[in-house]
Amino acid sequence: MEALQSVVEALGGQTALARALSQQTGRSVRQQHIWNWLNRDGGIPPAYAPLIVKLCEKRGLHITCALLCPAFYPDA
Repeated sequence: MEALQSVVEALGGQTALARALSQQTGRSVRQQHIWNWLNRDGGIPPAYAPLIVKLCEKRGLHITCALLCPAFYPDA
């Protein structure tokens, strides 16, 4: 959860992250989804981890899939 919160802060908020994911996937990702991942769902859906990592790399932030979703992407 700390990794996702760091991403949210680095990208300029939950809405900015949702918008960036929507643009990458062509799916509707809303701010409410991001809030749910942070506060209700206990993390992100595993399919979004690589997309978020790519967004972070573009901004010079080092985040791994293992940090975002450790149950699905164990540390290698």
